[in-house]
Amino acid sequence: MKPSIFYLSMENYNKKSYQLIYFLIFSLFFTSCSSTSGLLKPYQNNYIDIADNFSLEGKFKLSMPDSKETGYFFLKKTRDLIQINVGKNYLLPEEELLLDIREDLDINKLILKTNQDKLDLRLNSVNVSDFIRIIIGHEIDLSSYSDLEVFRDFNKKDDLLPSKVRLKTTNYELTILNKKVYE
Repeated sequence: MKPSIFYLSMENYNKKSYQLIYFLIFSLFFTSCSSTSGLLKPYQNNYIDIADNFSLEGKFKLSMPDSKETGYFFLKKTRDLIQINVGKNYLLPEEELLLDIREDLDINKLILKTNQDKLDLRLNSVNVSDFIRIIIGHEIDLSSYSDLEVFRDFNKKDDLLPSKVRLKTTNYELTILNKKVYE
């Protein structure tokens, strides 16, 4: 017995529906896996000024006497407002810090809340403006930070950013790996 035309058209319709659903799921998956927006343009200038608006992407490692924290960050500077998104890994939610450039950045904010209870360390605060100058490779006056040492590593002489910046005190060592800078 031959199937009816109605039956054949419904079967074809079901196949197309499944193909559309698979296509939507795959396209949603692949677009959600991108870590930075395609709208960000690479930084075009040869020098990053603290007065410029820019975005910076990188990783960090905070080493303390009895523990270690690692993660990634995305820093966006717009005029005098600094937005720092800090994440421990890409599966957990990020913590967002909104700071004015004249405020102080508390290094404790880079530590997970569960580890803050275990550690009885009071880590230093760094002025946000000085912190940004340090990680983009500028020299600052370290006299207001008693035991802070800063080390910078550049991959090439013509690099815009230092590839690695280390802030070291007696209580901690914060290592920042700069990946990309955007306009």
